[in-house]
Amino acid sequence: MATKWKNFTRNSWVKAVVWLLSLLMAGVMAWQTMAFLLYLEENDPSVADMRMLSSETLPDTYLAEQLFYPAQDLLYRASYGSDETAIREGKFVHTDQLYYNIYDAYSSSVTYDDEEEYSASLANQPLYPAEESSTNYLTDEKIDAIISTLRRPDADPFYIEASDAANFRQWLTQNRGVYQFYWQQQVDAKLEEYRSTRDNTELYKQFDYVVYCKDSDTTLTNVSEAKAKQLKNKDSRYQMICAITDEGVQFADGSADPRVLSDINQKYQNYLEDDDDGENNTFHAGDTAYLALKPSALQEMQNEWSETRSQLIQLLGVDCSAGLIFLLCLILLCFGAGRRPDDSKAYLVGFDRIWAEVLYGVYFILLGLWCSMFVLLSDYWAYLSDPMKYGIAISGTVAFAAVSLVLLTSQVRRIKAKQWLDGFLLCRLFKKYVVRSVRWLAQQFGKTPLRQKIILLAILLPLLCMFWFTIPFIIAGLLYFGMREADSFEAVTQGAHEIRTGKSDIHIDLKHGSKELLALADDLNCISEGLGDAVDTAVKSERLKSELISNVSHDIKTPLTSIITYIDLLKKCNITDPAAQEYLSVLDQKAQRLRTLTTDLFDASKATSGAMKLHCVQTDMDALLRQSLGERSESIEKAGLDIRILSQAPTYVYADGQLLWRILDNLIANCTRYALPNSRVYITIEPDSSMVTLTMKNISAVELNISADELMQRFTRGDRSRHTEGSGLGLSIAQSLAELMGGSCHVEIDGDLFKAIVSIPKWEDSKATE
Repeated sequence: MATKWKNFTRNSWVKAVVWLLSLLMAGVMAWQTMAFLLYLEENDPSVADMRMLSSETLPDTYLAEQLFYPAQDLLYRASYGSDETAIREGKFVHTDQLYYNIYDAYSSSVTYDDEEEYSASLANQPLYPAEESSTNYLTDEKIDAIISTLRRPDADPFYIEASDAANFRQWLTQNRGVYQFYWQQQVDAKLEEYRSTRDNTELYKQFDYVVYCKDSDTTLTNVSEAKAKQLKNKDSRYQMICAITDEGVQFADGSADPRVLSDINQKYQNYLEDDDDGENNTFHAGDTAYLALKPSALQEMQNEWSETRSQLIQLLGVDCSAGLIFLLCLILLCFGAGRRPDDSKAYLVGFDRIWAEVLYGVYFILLGLWCSMFVLLSDYWAYLSDPMKYGIAISGTVAFAAVSLVLLTSQVRRIKAKQWLDGFLLCRLFKKYVVRSVRWLAQQFGKTPLRQKIILLAILLPLLCMFWFTIPFIIAGLLYFGMREADSFEAVTQGAHEIRTGKSDIHIDLKHGSKELLALADDLNCISEGLGDAVDTAVKSERLKSELISNVSHDIKTPLTSIITYIDLLKKCNITDPAAQEYLSVLDQKAQRLRTLTTDLFDASKATSGAMKLHCVQTDMDALLRQSLGERSESIEKAGLDIRILSQAPTYVYADGQLLWRILDNLIANCTRYALPNSRVYITIEPDSSMVTLTMKNISAVELNISADELMQRFTRGDRSRHTEGSGLGLSIAQSLAELMGGSCHVEIDGDLFKAIVSIPKWEDSKATE
């Protein structure tokens, strides 16, 4: 059953129907509210009161309000007397307020920098002129009275200093009509108040009242003397009588609860308290006011109360029903939002990708516009027809409800998909930067003591700098410890640089520094010691190896020479046996190869150890190349190689001719052994500013599946099957000899293209003098 209900609420057509029904209910609520407002417009709006929901009859508190405020107005009206004569004569003019108005006029009309400029600027500029025959002409005595009043310490808000009193006096002398102007202004204001209260008094015909003001000796009443006596005696035939006397405010009602009347009395008691200056208050000692509702007025009020109550209950009933249906629709929409039938997964739509801040911002803007719509509707209420009022209220409410439903269901879908917080841009930024930063900081804090110090320093320093007196001490401490740490760091850096250059006798001695820096210095010292030991061991090993190779080569040469000599002697013997001659030829071939290998080993050892002596002179590389090619012409022809030379003779280099010949011979021999038969070999000699470069290029006969660096190593051959002649030392010897003469030798491989490049220092005239 539950599954069927869930699938029902998740159907698209159900969601559409519920959504339209919720908008219809929003329109119904707006329609009913507008109907009630139009009803109040046709009737008395003041009758509408929430107390109608709990009482069918007029409550005592409501009757008390209807009695108290008219009684207060009638007292205020009686305080002006029976006509306007006293007002016109200025009996109610407030003298202190008049003086304040005069000084305010002076302050707003005068600007000056000093007394001389002030006098000059106002000498012939009276703002309030008057004739001495005027009734309220500002005499010198009145000027003294004004200044004396404003010089009192309790003169508030216009207390003038002695330095300003002379300027104020001069201004009053020039503007003697100012008193008459503001006096008449107060009189006109009192006349307006009197006429307003008099008009209100004519509206109080539904009351029986007797009001007496002692100060003006004025009695206002609309009843006979007998009825007035009944009012004062609080006749119980009236529903309620409001009595304002020296004893306070009292409400008489024979049927009302005394405690209720006591609460009403207390509520309105403070309305009659005097002002601080004793002016403009409603009630004075000796004043009395008795006010009661006429039975006909009471019945009329009861009828209005009942009818309005019926309309209000009807409105609330319809609104509550529509609101309940709207709420149920809202619940159904929330149940089905983001769900599909027979699928428990929550789905989002494209609208949900909008940042929540934008959605909430738009919502509150629309909420403000919706509220402003009703404010404008009330402002232009009289200028709009009833259909227009209905149209504006209903369409605006339905539109706002539609937007609210869209935003609400969007947030529900986010909540179901557990992505509500991710919808906020601030939350995303917080997770992306703040949370990650805190996690990263926590990870860094747990790694090493140095990182802990840095983090604590970065946090504490800004906090300490909040107190300005700590800043000089912080700067001094940072400079002192920072410079000391910088000295230690620079010492470690310098030591590491020297160790990198190959110096093995470096020892870094630090007197100050952090634990980490001291540990680093100790590690570098250990590395330096280990490097020295390794260098000594390597040098010793290399020396022993060179000595071993030299000694072995020398020891092999002696028996090898004898073997070759006896082979030559055997060749001179008359040996007719073909097999013996073949054996002798093989012995001679292998002996010659062994002699070549021994010579190469000896030369490689001497070249590597630097024991080989150099005799560098001016040497023509082009001529030496051609000579080497000539000596190897038989091997070149046998391999079928076509040698192409690109050079400009002569090309002089600063080299040992014998060693340079050995380099060229090794490269040419390498070509005859490993170049593709019947192919071309390109040799170029190109001089530049300081070096002469020879490049020899050929196509390899076998696949070069080896790197150029490996080929330059000893005993390495491009022919991994090693079925060709060669010791694998030719290129290594050529490289060592070239470096002995200040040049270089290296090879490059591009597929099967083999390229040997030799650079030798160029001969210069300056070298002839060295």
